[in-house]
Amino acid sequence: MRSILIALAAPAMAAAVLAAPALAQGTSQAPAGEYVLDRTHASLEWSGLHAGLSYYSARFTNFDIKLNFNPADVTKSKVTATIDPKSVETDFLKTRPAGNTEDFNAMLATGERFFNAGKFPSITFASTAITKTGDNKGKLTGNLTFLGVTKPVTLDVTFIGHRSYPAPQKPKVGFQAVGTINKTQWGMAAGGPMADDIKIEINAEFRQK
Repeated sequence: MRSILIALAAPAMAAAVLAAPALAQGTSQAPAGEYVLDRTHASLEWSGLHAGLSYYSARFTNFDIKLNFNPADVTKSKVTATIDPKSVETDFLKTRPAGNTEDFNAMLATGERFFNAGKFPSITFASTAITKTGDNKGKLTGNLTFLGVTKPVTLDVTFIGHRSYPAPQKPKVGFQAVGTINKTQWGMAAGGPMADDIKIEINAEFRQK
């Protein structure tokens, strides 16, 4: 009987041993300091309601985010970001009808009605305040500048978690930030096929510097 009980208990004990590092990881605190973006595990997407029918999505493929993380008091953390508007990417080139040679990505990047990257070559963000709203949630407020206009925006941020990778021996943290801006506040024309309200979603991993 004893051997049967041991056999039955063994899988549970093994699972507990395997889970222990993960539980410890979740309850421990990520180290404070400067963090740099892991570009291979980051995305910056935006979407808007197109013709009142569906949300059309696009993304920026060239951007950088710097994080000064203070887990003991997250309100003292700082975030800055720089985006290259010429890196805007849609799926139009892959899905355009046969015979259509239009470069919609270039139109968005350089068109005066859109990001006008020739005149305004960068989009920037600098945090001004962070408030904690839950154990792993908060609101990030900062100044967003593009098309030569600076306006405050607030994003809802979720701290996904942290862990250390064996190579390189650096702690990593992961966040998601979402929010909505009105494009007309930065000088884009109102109306048109794309609605004025634009949703933003950022998913990013950061490695301690």
